[in-house]
Amino acid sequence: MIKNIFSKPLIVLTVLLFFLSLNLSCNNNPPPKKLDMVNLAFQKWVGYGPFFLGKELGIFKDEGIDLNIVDEPLDSARREAFKEGMLDAEAGTIDLLVSKLAYDTPITMVLEIDYSFGADGIVVDGTINNIFDLKGKKVGLVRDDVGEMFISYVFNENGLSLNDISSVPTSPEEIVKLFTEKEVDAVVTWEPNLSLCLKREGSRILVTTKNNPGVIIDVLSFRNEIIKNNPQLAMRLMRGWFKSLKYYRENPAESSRIIAPHYGLKPEEYQAQVLGLRWLNYEDQNSEREFKEWEKAFNFISDIKHKNVRIPVIPKADTAINTSLLRSLYYKN
Repeated sequence: MIKNIFSKPLIVLTVLLFFLSLNLSCNNNPPPKKLDMVNLAFQKWVGYGPFFLGKELGIFKDEGIDLNIVDEPLDSARREAFKEGMLDAEAGTIDLLVSKLAYDTPITMVLEIDYSFGADGIVVDGTINNIFDLKGKKVGLVRDDVGEMFISYVFNENGLSLNDISSVPTSPEEIVKLFTEKEVDAVVTWEPNLSLCLKREGSRILVTTKNNPGVIIDVLSFRNEIIKNNPQLAMRLMRGWFKSLKYYRENPAESSRIIAPHYGLKPEEYQAQVLGLRWLNYEDQNSEREFKEWEKAFNFISDIKHKNVRIPVIPKADTAINTSLLRSLYYKN
């Protein structure tokens, strides 16, 4: 009887102590790591797809980042958002970086995302056979954006200027409608809009960046305050980008299924459209040769924009581009 009297309370006490020890153990564990919010803005360019991939797969969370992707097509709005401290980073072309710096936007380039190799171009109707046939034609483009810069470069190489055409300013969202409804004779745009414009009967691509590689370069830029006061945050986002890019290259079909809906595309369409660009991994761009290419592109774009009276001053490449974070990233793909 004595054994039976004491055995039950002993069991109860043992169980209580067991659960108490679990509770103490849980309390001794450190709290979950707080994620740092990063507000990243960009237009719907297919080359930025790995950012969506990394966000959905938790790659950026593994780097301690809660990535908030801001879809803001207007560059002027992004420019003001940086000045107000509302944006932390931007994926955009070098020509947009040039414009921002010419108007004292406090951002700096830290790495190259990709360069266009056929995914940007000029789509024309059946009456235009060569670049000189564009003279006097109505051409739809986004003013002071990558499209205008590209046609300016092509014209400059052929002895023409923007004064030789009738420019029809529009927005990235309206450019396909403008062309397919035959309100203009040609448009300058990028994927996925480039392919959508070809739905107009008799249309064709006149020229693309495949004929002019190195003209349109997409880069990642950060607000200067972050680079100065929290460079590790910038580097964590950079590492997340390279990890996301690596995952895409190793799993293109699965990755495209994740990314494609963000562009309103089918997975196979996304895979086809990114063939018109070249992503650069860490080793590809962490070199003096590549850094010089960035400066070269920055300078000739600045000259073109200043010549076209799109910027009031020519910004300096040596203050626009920061290579120190990339050099010290110590991340191998």
